[in-house]
Amino acid sequence: MPGDTVPAWAPKAALVGGTAALIVTLKYLSSKKTVEGGGVKKEVKAGGGKHESHEAGISVKASQVHQVAEYIADAGAKWDAKVKAEDVNKVGELSKYLAFQGEYKTSFAARPDVGEGVLVKVTDWKLLTPEDYDRTCFHVEFDIAGTSIEHLCNGAHGTALSVYSTNDAKKVQEFLQAMKLDPQAVVPVDEIAPQEEDGMTVLTTVEKLFTQYLDLFGKPTREFLKKLFPYAVDIQEKVAIAELTLERKMEDFQDRQARALTFADYFLEFPSLKIPVEKYAELVPTIKQRVYSICSSTDYRPGKCQLLVVREDWQAKGGDTKYGLCSSFLTFVRSGQWCVAHSTHSVMHMPEDKSVPVFMAGLGTGLAPFRAFVEQRRHEKSKGITVGPLTLFFGGRYSKAEYYYRDEFELYEREGLVKCCNAWSRDTSKKVYVQHKIMEEDEAIWRDLGREGSKGAFFLCGSKQPEKDVFAAIARDLPGQGRPVRGAGPREDGRAPGGGALRDGGLLS
Repeated sequence: MPGDTVPAWAPKAALVGGTAALIVTLKYLSSKKTVEGGGVKKEVKAGGGKHESHEAGISVKASQVHQVAEYIADAGAKWDAKVKAEDVNKVGELSKYLAFQGEYKTSFAARPDVGEGVLVKVTDWKLLTPEDYDRTCFHVEFDIAGTSIEHLCNGAHGTALSVYSTNDAKKVQEFLQAMKLDPQAVVPVDEIAPQEEDGMTVLTTVEKLFTQYLDLFGKPTREFLKKLFPYAVDIQEKVAIAELTLERKMEDFQDRQARALTFADYFLEFPSLKIPVEKYAELVPTIKQRVYSICSSTDYRPGKCQLLVVREDWQAKGGDTKYGLCSSFLTFVRSGQWCVAHSTHSVMHMPEDKSVPVFMAGLGTGLAPFRAFVEQRRHEKSKGITVGPLTLFFGGRYSKAEYYYRDEFELYEREGLVKCCNAWSRDTSKKVYVQHKIMEEDEAIWRDLGREGSKGAFFLCGSKQPEKDVFAAIARDLPGQGRPVRGAGPREDGRAPGGGALRDGGLLS
């Protein structure tokens, strides 16, 4: 191919084979046809994901197709017609399927194994904590306008967002080089992304298989080792791997777990491993979704979905700092980038009665759904609807570093929309926690949650550790009220002793 002659399909070829978040779905001639770069494909499995229409009328399938087209248009434009022949040649056999899309019925997909997943574009990212702080907490926004999840991502209506991350591209490249795997080789992935239509296959490159699908840097179980040892050629390595599956070697395996060894670490540790590239999908599980509380109301912010996220980190045995895959992925995404996501049901659903008083206890990023609650009430109030009072108990360490969305909440409080009762445990020598602030509001809690016939609701979201202390603060005797809250816990129907609702949302962020 002449270096200065680029066919019309070349930009897509370079995108799909290079940096795009896409793989190829195509029609092939026989269900037993050999796919170049892979092997003999098995019969396509049925049930690749049920596509249902959402309330606005657009189906998930139609939304997926539309978002992929939007992605190609957006990402393709960034190539600025500078695609060269060598860029196209790198994608190897994929070029053929892209050059003859009609004959092969070629289409594009992002994580076709995720039936409800759609590509969404990042439109905002803001760091909320100081750059030199020991925690990295940030705000990220996605454009969901026109997608199948546009009306399914209201954080005030009991929904959360499932995000599918990708592995670090540099670490994947280093792994492939060490394992002597060709990143541009084409492989079928029907085992993990079965197609609904007979005669269809799903192809991707080795690089994309390890970047977007396989949880290469996840923590393996002993079942993985049972599958792994047959691939070792060296007998000593074969025995060493097999022994780690035995009860007498449990302590050694647990030590490896404590040091947070990954699938990649095991592959690299035993150099005699000879694993056909298509077999990695049988050894390593796919990257699963991470569920995050949505911190915005789509009624208040149409077409937008916002998250409040903290980058998860921990110390492994030996002192190495490890980071959560998805929170790290979101830490480094910026406006203009894309990812796969879908809505997920959550228990954090505001009462249907908009006049009901609502108490909210948010610990750290547990603040997320309650920001959506306040936005929803602000929207309803702007429409002339009578709304009940909101009381927010927010807990953190330092107000200067961890008062997320301070300007917003101070504005809402001045408007009389919400009462903020913040607890900062490290601001002074006296440690102040959320339960202390709850006890200061005993009159309101008794009136709206504890007394007979009350209809108020209390929500808790955040770390599970202070849950008992928070409930004890709610259910304790209330001085000056003349009578205690009856009972030591919620009723069997999950409501407070007087009738108000208690709900623990856990920490999704």
